[in-house]
Amino acid sequence: MTDAIQVERMPATMRAARFVMTLEVAFSLVGLAIMIGTIAFAFSGPFLLLLLYTAVITAFMCWLLSRWSSRRKRVRWGAIAVEVVSVGGFLLMNAIDGGFGWVRLVSPGTLIPLALVIMLLTPSAARWFDR
Repeated sequence: MTDAIQVERMPATMRAARFVMTLEVAFSLVGLAIMIGTIAFAFSGPFLLLLLYTAVITAFMCWLLSRWSSRRKRVRWGAIAVEVVSVGGFLLMNAIDGGFGWVRLVSPGTLIPLALVIMLLTPSAARWFDR
């Protein structure tokens, strides 16, 4: 007979964090597709830097999601770092653009990554990624 292997269930906060990060990646890929179409139409240097920044953040998020089930500490801390850089980049782009204000601080571009950071800093996340 085959012995059943007991696997620890992923906490609900980690399932939610993985789902939200997957949604972030999906929206980033849509945004990248739009940006590639725009850059093909009207090429500019700053827009190319924005495209590169978005592509790198999206690539790191995809890599972290692919490693999520490994339960390693570096995946957790990498996800926290990517989300912090994502918030920082969003706020920096808005500050440079001149549209920085309270409305931008409570937009999904800041609240979603900050919520992910909070979820990843919970004790249940620390236990889950303690490998």
